[in-house]
Amino acid sequence: MMINTQEDKLVSAHDAEEFHRFFVGHDSDLQQEVTTLLAREAHLLDIQAYNAWLEHCVAPEIKYQVISRELRSTSERRYQLNDAVNIYNENYQQLKVRVEHQMDPQNWANSPKIRFTRFITNVTAAKDKIAPEMLHVRSNLILHRARRGTQVDVFYATREDKWKRIEGGGIKLVERFVDYPERILQTHNLMTFL
Repeated sequence: MMINTQEDKLVSAHDAEEFHRFFVGHDSDLQQEVTTLLAREAHLLDIQAYNAWLEHCVAPEIKYQVISRELRSTSERRYQLNDAVNIYNENYQQLKVRVEHQMDPQNWANSPKIRFTRFITNVTAAKDKIAPEMLHVRSNLILHRARRGTQVDVFYATREDKWKRIEGGGIKLVERFVDYPERILQTHNLMTFL
């Protein structure tokens, strides 16, 4: 199944290519393996085991990027303006600093402790055609963050990941691209891992 972007003009070339990758490369065993992997990762993040997340899930060469896009009307598209803004564009060391910040007893945001619940849905996975140890994974995320009785935030995002099989049988995250749909944050902050 192919998407003709000339006919389906609202579909970007990138989205059409990603759809084709997952449609052609569907493997039920891989799908189950990746779904389990993402559930374990979400569990570590929900219980705030950030050091364990870094150690067991994140590769040293990680590129972790969260963007927000400007949604422009058709008439504005004739201008070649950059429509994406980085919220986060981090490597392993920067993620580690954020984890250390979360562990700091002086971090007022963790008093009282924040509660997280993540829902990972619409998971699709495919092996890379050139590098079979590399897995392309697309998922949607709903993240519920609660602090105190009245401070509740809900985040929605689409994630495009690359996971790599490593020696010893593990799989580690080497790239996470998060497309966060809100241009203006409706929450106090985005100090979380998506």
